[in-house]
Amino acid sequence: MRDMDKPGQGDIGSSGAGTGSGAVELVMTAVLLAVLGGGGALVNPIIGVVGGSVAILFYFSIVINQEYERAVVFRLGSFDRVLGPGLNLKIPFLEWVQVIDYRVKTVNVTPQKVLTADNVTTTVDAIVFYKVREDSEEIRKSVLEVEDYEKVTVNYGQTMLRAIIGERELDEILHNRDEIADNLRDRLDQATNDFGIHIRDVEIQDVSIPESLERAMASEAEAERDRRARVTHARGELQASARIRAAADVLGSGGYKLRTLETVDNVAKENSTIVTIPAEMMPGGGDDEGGSPVQGLVDKVTEDVDLSDLDIGEAADKLAGDSQDQEDTQN
Repeated sequence: MRDMDKPGQGDIGSSGAGTGSGAVELVMTAVLLAVLGGGGALVNPIIGVVGGSVAILFYFSIVINQEYERAVVFRLGSFDRVLGPGLNLKIPFLEWVQVIDYRVKTVNVTPQKVLTADNVTTTVDAIVFYKVREDSEEIRKSVLEVEDYEKVTVNYGQTMLRAIIGERELDEILHNRDEIADNLRDRLDQATNDFGIHIRDVEIQDVSIPESLERAMASEAEAERDRRARVTHARGELQASARIRAAADVLGSGGYKLRTLETVDNVAKENSTIVTIPAEMMPGGGDDEGGSPVQGLVDKVTEDVDLSDLDIGEAADKLAGDSQDQEDTQN
């Protein structure tokens, strides 16, 4: 928005540097032709003065607007009309113009430190895309109804952003940015409609929270991911057990050993030391009809070796006693 405070000041300049310089050259040429005759001799001074005055008045009567500009004309301080793009004329020294650019502009809403509904301090900033409406009446309102529509738009954006953030909890703010931006856009557009401003879009740029809260949220997210991993693993175990049960039905009672072998295979992948214990040594691991060959080998080793020489005390005696009890049970 350019404000031409004095009559005729800078009117041609609205078309850019090239157009302004061309108009100045045109005026200077007209003045020279009016003042100077052929051969450079001075013609009638009255004709020269009149011609120069006409050229100057014509110069200050021109208003050139770009395609994206409109000019509000004031005549002796009162609103008169709105000029469109291209070449326009005005009454010099009685009318002056204020040029309005109605292209889309952006303005940053400064970061606002707000207390959310769940008493968390957060800092939020946004960016607003706006433009002056193209209708002549709206352009008139953007000049007459407000002193500086850009500054008013920013102030509205700051206060409304604080109000919207204060009504919501932190989780809602973090997960529903688009909804908050749309709400802010609608409320801001309604407020600025009185002076011809249209809010095209609003984007929430950043939401900052205290560092301590960031660490707490990171820990919570890590715990949630660990819980999901455990649930997924448990579901896999359940499905695997059903498959193993089906395999055991086909292979007989020994089919359950497939699970043991699978577990040993998984442990062996991690460069671990594996100590294997035959299943026959476990309670209920032997066959119903008698002791297994592995159990007999263990009993023989226990008889031949004097565990007391190993100086393991009561543990050795208990192991020897358990082996003897197991042999008596089988006999």
